[in-house]
Amino acid sequence: SFLTMFIAVPIGVAFAIGISRWRGPAPAGANFLMLFSFVIPEIVIGISMFLFFTYLLKFVHLGTGAQLLSLVTYQVSYPVIIVRARMLSIGREYEEAATDLGASPTQAIRRVLLPLLYPAILVSYVLVFADTIDDFITVRYLSGGASTEPLSVKIYNFSRGSLTPAINAAATFLLFSTLVIAVIGVFLYRRITKGQ
Repeated sequence: SFLTMFIAVPIGVAFAIGISRWRGPAPAGANFLMLFSFVIPEIVIGISMFLFFTYLLKFVHLGTGAQLLSLVTYQVSYPVIIVRARMLSIGREYEEAATDLGASPTQAIRRVLLPLLYPAILVSYVLVFADTIDDFITVRYLSGGASTEPLSVKIYNFSRGSLTPAINAAATFLLFSTLVIAVIGVFLYRRITKGQ
């Protein structure tokens, strides 16, 4: 979950900034692809990723590598949509003012746009983590054995038998970790957006 979060969010933020700066018909297609990933059922994504890694990318073996690539590919749409919505709400006036005052386009993005996007970036981190930690279908199809099964799959596999205290503790940990990340995200969001 942490690896997916730290890879998918920066790529999604860069992609969102790129889509907003891109001219022509291609950005509409890219934006449609991001929205399309929310409509596709997760089982279709899991099966297609399994077939993709089994028949096309044979050098990526099932297991952690395939799971990480698949989750990053799927989760990158969250930060793209959230950051694009924030960019549309703040407009381009701040960047234009920075360039009028002598900032280069790179400086305007780094010193003006990114600080304004911090709340959206933070929310993206929280959502990607929460969605990844309890992901079940995609990682189940791409697990290469018991050593690469995430906690949600292990809980499912053991819950069909008799419940043990270890399974209850694992489920509590999964629920608690998601709750803690969400609370930290809300706290940081309120602290960052204070005064806006």
